[in-house]
Amino acid sequence: MRNHEQFIDHLSQSAQPVKRLRPVGWRVAGWVALALPCGMLSSWILHHRFTDWSQPGALPAMLTLLLAFIIGSSAIAAAFTLSIAGRQPVRMRWPLLLALCWLVLNLINMSLSGTRAGAGQFGEGIHCYLFMLSASLPMMVISVISLHRSRSLYPGRSLALAGCGIAFMSSMLLSLCHETHLHLLDFIMHLAAGITIVAITVLAGRRWIGLDK
Repeated sequence: MRNHEQFIDHLSQSAQPVKRLRPVGWRVAGWVALALPCGMLSSWILHHRFTDWSQPGALPAMLTLLLAFIIGSSAIAAAFTLSIAGRQPVRMRWPLLLALCWLVLNLINMSLSGTRAGAGQFGEGIHCYLFMLSASLPMMVISVISLHRSRSLYPGRSLALAGCGIAFMSSMLLSLCHETHLHLLDFIMHLAAGITIVAITVLAGRRWIGLDK
């Protein structure tokens, strides 16, 4: 093109103002306020009862629920932070330490429940798996839309972090309608659902937030 000035004028006229992103803390709060109710509604068909916190093993179950929420929020915050160009990534040392505590508490819960003698029923594990997947679907959509606005320089990592956050949030929702004691097979299916959620989030968001074509 020889007439560069005309081309520049054309681009200037078609340019739109860039809307500034809200601070990460506000974005996480908005995500939680929108994603959790949507997750509860989408999994309502699989919701049988609320958790009876008077059952044995209630304390470890409460602690794992709280840790799941903290880890999930931290992972979502890390995904939003990483998606902003020039922003230093969130250090994952503390979230990883909390995730280790979450794992230990679940193991303690299983030992207190006497799961060494019984691993649980396969049908209950499948129910938990489907519950977490159904709860995660609207969270995935909300996360991909949120990350799409900033077009991450590291979209694969951003999506993986978002998937981890969604998995822990889905686990937290499951804790609200799950027995306080935990069987081995249940826990294995919880972990399988978490891995599936991360994989689906990464695969589903590839084309929307700037991953290499």
